[in-house]
Amino acid sequence: MTETETPTIWRHLPNALSTLRILLIPVIIWLSLAEQAEAALAAFIIGALTDFFDGRLARRFHWHSHVGALLDPVADKLFVLCLMPLVWHLSSVLTLFVWLVVIRYALQLSVFPVLMAWLKRPFKVVPKLVPKLATAVAFLVLGLGFSQQVALEWTPHYAPSGNFFGQSIMAVSALGCLLEIWVLVTFLPRYFQIIVGTHDTFE
Repeated sequence: MTETETPTIWRHLPNALSTLRILLIPVIIWLSLAEQAEAALAAFIIGALTDFFDGRLARRFHWHSHVGALLDPVADKLFVLCLMPLVWHLSSVLTLFVWLVVIRYALQLSVFPVLMAWLKRPFKVVPKLVPKLATAVAFLVLGLGFSQQVALEWTPHYAPSGNFFGQSIMAVSALGCLLEIWVLVTFLPRYFQIIVGTHDTFE
């Protein structure tokens, strides 16, 4: 066995990071509802960083695995799906954007039980620019929302709207609405095509 083929415990690091992202969801929710804004923001940043590093580590060191290929996107979608309604409850996110995010991510998560467990339909995922940008916007809205809670904690007379964070959240979530609609319009027909067996790739 060559040196490059030697098994290493570090190859499980990407999966551990994805798992940590899922485990942080209830922690962030609890901290936010307990009005521990700084700790909630810190936990969110850690979760966002796990999303940044897990895929890059897997690609850089060839630590790919079947489990990781499933765990990473599931962790991403659960992270946004669970936290977006919380940020809507706490701050000034557009309600339409929250609904679009919830619908999109719930539909994308349904791919795993429907196609893999039920229909046994093989599929590939080749993400394009717009879905990646939509996900980045969702993370940005979450980050702004948790940052706004810190501003509220630090500044007694801080108003949730009409300020930098409030205006930024509204503007970014308005952009997010357009991106989410685009993703849904392209995702739903492809989902149907894969279900009926006329296509095998999500883009």
